[in-house]
Amino acid sequence: MHNMLWRGLLPAALGLTALAAGCADREDQASTDSSGSSGSGGNSAIAWGSCPGDFLSECATVPLPLDPSRPDDGALPIFISRHLAPGGAAKAQVWLLQGGPGGSGYVFKDVVEQLWQGAMPDVDWYVLEHRGVGPSSRLECPVQEDPSSDGGAEITAIEWPACIQALKARWGGDLARFTTSADAEDLARLIDLTREPGKKVILYGASYGTTRAMRFLQAHPDGADAVILDSIMSPGAQYLSWYDTQFDPVVRDLSDICAADPVCGAKLGADPWAKLDALLGKLSRGHCSQLGTDVALFTSIVPIFAQTRALRTHIFPLAHRIDRCEEGDVQVVGHYMQTLLDLFSQTDGGEPRDSSALGTHVALSELWEEPAPTLAEIQERCDSQRFCPEDALELGELHELWPRYPHDQLWDGWPSFTVPVLAMNGLLDPQTPIGRAELVADRLTAPHQTFVAVPWSPHWVAYESPVRTAGAAPCGTQMMAQFIEDPEAAVDTTCLDDLVPVAWDEDPALVELLFGTKDMWENMASLGPAQRKAAPVDWTAVARLAREKKRWR
Repeated sequence: MHNMLWRGLLPAALGLTALAAGCADREDQASTDSSGSSGSGGNSAIAWGSCPGDFLSECATVPLPLDPSRPDDGALPIFISRHLAPGGAAKAQVWLLQGGPGGSGYVFKDVVEQLWQGAMPDVDWYVLEHRGVGPSSRLECPVQEDPSSDGGAEITAIEWPACIQALKARWGGDLARFTTSADAEDLARLIDLTREPGKKVILYGASYGTTRAMRFLQAHPDGADAVILDSIMSPGAQYLSWYDTQFDPVVRDLSDICAADPVCGAKLGADPWAKLDALLGKLSRGHCSQLGTDVALFTSIVPIFAQTRALRTHIFPLAHRIDRCEEGDVQVVGHYMQTLLDLFSQTDGGEPRDSSALGTHVALSELWEEPAPTLAEIQERCDSQRFCPEDALELGELHELWPRYPHDQLWDGWPSFTVPVLAMNGLLDPQTPIGRAELVADRLTAPHQTFVAVPWSPHWVAYESPVRTAGAAPCGTQMMAQFIEDPEAAVDTTCLDDLVPVAWDEDPALVELLFGTKDMWENMASLGPAQRKAAPVDWTAVARLAREKKRWR
């Protein structure tokens, strides 16, 4: 899932160039840290070796029971990676659990190396690749995911029936073994194999990774010494069948911030939400037809802006330009969208890691409300929104076709939190909205358990909570580091006062890159025509790639 790395690098503008180069080079880079041995920690039962270029320093594939309840009935190869603290000085083993569902843990490589290793040098970092993802026996549909297929790497609605048949033919009844609870048992076995005397075992889960961590605690209440929950999927409340309704509230909040901002408010007026609403009406009547878009495509693209810190403020200058629709505006909007399409289209050329099939499998089996809503009900929810990503709608179309696995006794349940917990969620997070995420606070009643609501932050607080202090780690990382150092100490939240707010004083290099001009709002001091990407834009491709990049993460 490159979008997390991409979102993190984008505000620096020059980081985009680094990303483009890094994606091309990463598969060719051999790990310089791996010795091919068990290193300074862990059980010799795991044969640690070198890694693919997009994973951490040491990697291993461990055969674990396909059915954890019947360990003698066959094994499934499960992939793990790690990066050990220098000199064997680690005080803690931190297990990183990626979200999705269907997201690969390879995204943690750059975060560990570029941020967390410096902020927390005395930590051993471990990543468990969820069964069904990446090298952990990825659920895949090679024909439908082939880049030359109708939807490219994305599986389209027309392709899903054949993909489902391919999954059934490959796995049969064993598809029911690719569950959150089975992942929790994989984690329990791997912790047992790697646990070392004197080192705390701490879980860090992000998004669906919080579901993984909480499921582990349900089955193994004392299996970890502490837990960090980042961007929380509250059991029994956060269903993906409601996902399409989660973006309007954040765009409304951003609109209120825009109204109070001297720059944005001057351009959009006292009620930017009403301005956006009026623009959608104008687009539905053919306004600014030279852009080549329509209201449905535009509204399906806006959600990726709402969830992405580096892009969310751009909703308003783009809307301002589309509403004005002068020749220069059309050129700038076209350049912006084509640049975005180019960035989204970058791939590293390596093996596919994420699994849409696993993501859909878990989503429809465990993250869907019961009784299931009808497709008409999901469509009605989407129609009630100004900005609907249509992800729940696409999932709903597969609900009856999908070979869902039955709920187990842990489904929709909360763990009994007995160990120290740090829970964090952004107030501007459309993927795990604060109103549902903060339900965890009612469960954190034991000592050393804390819930922190983080202003301005979208999804993934540990990374997406930058501070004003130059060179300082994001606020979420600061709190995370303190908690790992001493899970029983009071969490110092003073970095919340140092957070970078939502504002429209964008980095000039980023403005030039995306807008093709030196001003987000006005057609002045622009780059020459030869330096711009010409409209019309392939808006359908932009919408498809935006949907592929943002889904559920």
